[in-house]
Amino acid sequence: MVLSERFRPLFPITRKRAYLFAGGLAPAATPVKAALDEWSDRWMFDPAYHRARYFDEWRTLKDRLASVLGADSGELAIVDNTSRGSNLAVQMIDPPPGANIVTDPTSHPSAVWPWLLPGRTPVEVRTVPAGPTSTWADGLEAAADERTIAVIVSHVDPRTGFRHDLRRLADLARASGGYLIVDAAQSAGAVPVDAARVGVDFMSGTMMKWLLGPPGIGFLYARREHLEALPPPHIGYVGAECAGPPPAPEHLSFGPGGTRHEIGLADLPGIAAARRGLDILLEAGIPAIERHVLDLTGQMIEGLEERGVEVLTPRDRPARAGVVAFHFQDAVALCRYLRTLGVDIWGYAEDDRVRADPHLYNTPADVEALLAGIDSFAGMELRADRPAERGGNG
Repeated sequence: MVLSERFRPLFPITRKRAYLFAGGLAPAATPVKAALDEWSDRWMFDPAYHRARYFDEWRTLKDRLASVLGADSGELAIVDNTSRGSNLAVQMIDPPPGANIVTDPTSHPSAVWPWLLPGRTPVEVRTVPAGPTSTWADGLEAAADERTIAVIVSHVDPRTGFRHDLRRLADLARASGGYLIVDAAQSAGAVPVDAARVGVDFMSGTMMKWLLGPPGIGFLYARREHLEALPPPHIGYVGAECAGPPPAPEHLSFGPGGTRHEIGLADLPGIAAARRGLDILLEAGIPAIERHVLDLTGQMIEGLEERGVEVLTPRDRPARAGVVAFHFQDAVALCRYLRTLGVDIWGYAEDDRVRADPHLYNTPADVEALLAGIDSFAGMELRADRPAERGGNG
């Protein structure tokens, strides 16, 4: 059975709309919403049930997430969003004087700005200049040297859809004696990540996009040797390994693995819902999702190029994932028009850029609906540009 045929019925939005923006906010699947409803009902009628099970769903979520990320669940901390995970990773690292970080146009500000906070040891920020996506990895290698403390990238660039080769970048970070820090918000759930196998040091992400969960839940992955060697920047009762009154500072100890970064009670209903989203992904299988998503994005790129649209996303399958970006004049107006047709994508006014992000619930027909809507919008624009024909009675 085709992947979308099997899982599309779990997403009620697909009955009426071609929703193509999984990389912004994925639609709720029926099991995800059911988990939220069940939690709310028990909270209303039997809150003691939840009180006795605070950490059960939490542990289950990390087990499921570890399977998706190619990690050990003990190397994961549940946080509130990608930016929190990025900040935690940076706060664990104390750069030596004269150190630099190397990044490129894929990097989210939340992965770079924490290095620049007052009170931290200053670092030089070396940024690969904007240019063809095919040059970015070479640019990172050229910028790194023996003083590079971190190589920082987004696995999949939200601006262009370009996908980095993480193994190559991990080798670069090792050669420099630094860390590879990755934002996986646009890759985890859409393509295999295999964080431990490829050598990622730190990885952060969110559940609300390709992982099919709700907003307000994110994660930090850190290799176990870093968790043991680098002290957490914050501490709370969840992450401390002690009971009773606070111990003397010299006797303070931290919980095992990523737990030490979970300082207090998390978003419990969100955790319950996020686990159901991961269940869907694991049932489908990440390799199958990747094949499906790459087929749809390939169809989209081909259709856009046939129409003369400037596509920013690489055609090469290993160099892309689920994000397709392209330039289109009046991008925001195009997206508003498509929404009236039941097609949901996203437009950026600052550079007339459009994004379309298909997931496992989308079909080739959804892509065709997008392309047909673009044709219709272009036809309207063309008619509006023509001079009005003059008529009369002679």
